[in-house]
Amino acid sequence: MKNRDKRRAFAASVVVCIGLATVGCNHKNGALQQPPAAAQQQSPVTYVSAIDRYLTEQIGSQYGKGEDMLPQGVAGEVVCIPCHTIVDVDEKDADDIKVWGDFWVFNYRQVGDTLKCVSGGNHPGLIHVRQTGEQFEVTGFDQVEDGSRFLPSAKRIFGDRFDAFQRINSDEKARERTRAEAVAAFVKDHNIDAAMFQDYGWDPVKL
Repeated sequence: MKNRDKRRAFAASVVVCIGLATVGCNHKNGALQQPPAAAQQQSPVTYVSAIDRYLTEQIGSQYGKGEDMLPQGVAGEVVCIPCHTIVDVDEKDADDIKVWGDFWVFNYRQVGDTLKCVSGGNHPGLIHVRQTGEQFEVTGFDQVEDGSRFLPSAKRIFGDRFDAFQRINSDEKARERTRAEAVAAFVKDHNIDAAMFQDYGWDPVKL
């Protein structure tokens, strides 16, 4: 993978997702909301759901909602789908569960039966999670840096896992397959009335 800004705005053909319908987010008119209670009850509380919640609330909320991409007079519901491919996990310490991964967030604005991707980006690194009883919370995030610091910081953060991270990060076909499965699972589990998703300038993909 070339040395570049990995936290760039959404690039249509480059995505990494495994979002298996764990806790994500719904928000309308820019206001973040939690999924319906039924969806929360069905989703197990794990360090993965804690990571999804963190990505949604702390990172996904910082991206644009794509209001300028809508036809005049069209509101369109926005859904935030955090996505990630886990590279490795160290669960030995419940106070500091370490999760290395290639983390992404994407905001989709629903227009008719299509989820149109309006923003998002890549945030690889190491997420720290603490378990207290049956609850999990993210306590820190060591992110790979931007620009010329991408490679050295990625090597430092991933260590002997760097080669595995690089293989995951460079496999575009696997990313696209996984992304399509992830969006379909999220739509099903959150009862979203959508049949397709679409990147700007590309044909829609049926779910």
